[in-house]
Amino acid sequence: MCGISAIYRYTNISAEDKRKLPLMSKEMEYRGPDDSGLWFDEQCGMAQTRLSIIGLQKGHQPLFNEDKSLVLICNGEIYNYIELKAELTHKGRKFYSDSDSETILHLYEEYGEKCLQYLRGQFAFCLWDSKKKQLFAARDRIGEKTLYYSEIPGGTVFCTELKTLLKYYVSTPQINLYQLAAPIRYTSPLSKKDTFIEQVKRIEPGQYILVNETGLYKHKYWKRSTKPTYTGSYEQAKSETLRLMKESVDIHLRSDVPIAIMLSGGIDSSAIAALAKETGREVHTITAGYKGQHDCDERSVAKQFAKEKGFIYHEVELGENDFNNSFEEFTQYIDEPITDSAAIAQWALYKKVKSLGFKVLLGGMGGDELFYGYPYWNKLGESLSITRYHQALFPWNSVKKKKTFLKFLFKNWKYILHAGYPMKITDSSIGSWQYDDYVRFSKNAVLEYNSDKFEFSRLNLYKAFGNCELGKELDLVYEFSFDNIMTMAYLYLSDRLGMGNSLEIRSPLLDYKLVEFVSGLPTEIKYRKGQPKYFLKEILQGIVPGYILDAQKRGFTPPDSFIRDVVEKYKYRFIKANHKYYNSILADRLLTLLLNND
Repeated sequence: MCGISAIYRYTNISAEDKRKLPLMSKEMEYRGPDDSGLWFDEQCGMAQTRLSIIGLQKGHQPLFNEDKSLVLICNGEIYNYIELKAELTHKGRKFYSDSDSETILHLYEEYGEKCLQYLRGQFAFCLWDSKKKQLFAARDRIGEKTLYYSEIPGGTVFCTELKTLLKYYVSTPQINLYQLAAPIRYTSPLSKKDTFIEQVKRIEPGQYILVNETGLYKHKYWKRSTKPTYTGSYEQAKSETLRLMKESVDIHLRSDVPIAIMLSGGIDSSAIAALAKETGREVHTITAGYKGQHDCDERSVAKQFAKEKGFIYHEVELGENDFNNSFEEFTQYIDEPITDSAAIAQWALYKKVKSLGFKVLLGGMGGDELFYGYPYWNKLGESLSITRYHQALFPWNSVKKKKTFLKFLFKNWKYILHAGYPMKITDSSIGSWQYDDYVRFSKNAVLEYNSDKFEFSRLNLYKAFGNCELGKELDLVYEFSFDNIMTMAYLYLSDRLGMGNSLEIRSPLLDYKLVEFVSGLPTEIKYRKGQPKYFLKEILQGIVPGYILDAQKRGFTPPDSFIRDVVEKYKYRFIKANHKYYNSILADRLLTLLLNND
């Protein structure tokens, strides 16, 4: 893991570029306190700061191929590097480091931009091809690692972090109010490309960019599909899913430094820990809880499971004192207003984990999104399905359609009678728990910046579900959950909060091969009404005990009293509004930090 920066110039790198790049690395030193590197030629410059995980002594970046015509900086891990290295060595490629990232260079030599098809991991990289005079920048399929860019006069600059790019290459930031307001309303941004700074864009998940003398070109190399492609039996689906889970956990455990698993006591993390034990490795688990009695505290369950499985159990306890200054601390490491209040608890937890001596943590991210684990989203999907089916029955232009409607009416008369379905579909359906606060906030909220005045009430933030085949509504709802809330919020925060403490966070359930296979299963195999994670629970019978599989789902958020205290004490700087809540003060805090007004 690391922080990377690169610049491409259509003419020549300037002395100012050479001054700025090492400073950009210095800004991100917490992402990579173990090593740093810098390289320039006439048109391209690269800088990297490194957290050493694999190839501790021989992993310095930038990395070069045999004739040094290719130069690479990479943030992330290539989990299948051992297999790739063996294949590439057989093809005659020579390796000069022990770094997993070097496989990218030699894959590029063999396959060009199609090298991305061979990579299993979380990554964002920049590769300079000195023969083609072309910069190749890419991001992993799911979007676990970020890479921002800005087209500046005479070139393009790339960076792991928005705030660093903003500080050194965007002299007069322009605010995109819609992109600022979206996460205040929905937790996450609604655009994968645009940020709330007009001049700064993201490379999207599953996308790569080529920059050369003719311009900048974007290419999509992967997109998750929920179209059913599987034709086997139910038992075969279970068997293959379990095989892919085991394979993913195995390669995610590859590390030359201490590694642990965050064991919450829930299904996903318990599955990862159990499958890790089956690899024959020594398994360290870390479980967190709060002082006092709290519903979200699952330490007793996790401890029992750890004892049964023979894990080396570590426990972290958080109290009120651990949250002092947390809001001020963690907001210095996130660039975008991702408004999940659990980030405060994550920050306090990662600080304590770091003190235990671990540099890599495995977590259960993705399990809920892949296996329909959220009761709220499930009810929303079922409601949308009934709503759309009801609408499709009109007009009655045949006897058959009338009969179909009568059957529908007999089955669903309670919902229709009460003018709703299991959940009424409205403009508050997505993120309903934030809707009332946002309405109160936006009614008179104004952002003042650079003599401009932006009124939130003028924005239309309504998020439509879009269209899909009848019967695929649940996948439509989870597409939003997967692509926006999980990728743009939860994964983003895991990276920023983990790396803010020099910790690498890994998510085995988001291995793209597992994601592709499960996403391609018919809904009737994966889902049972009223039974979240039915399919995953079936798979894990005999691997994870029933007292975990059948337990009620819990979250891990800081005490409500702490959130209220943070909100009450906060004073707006850029935003003027009568109503304050966590989402709005976080946005204002980041504006204050990023626009150098603190």
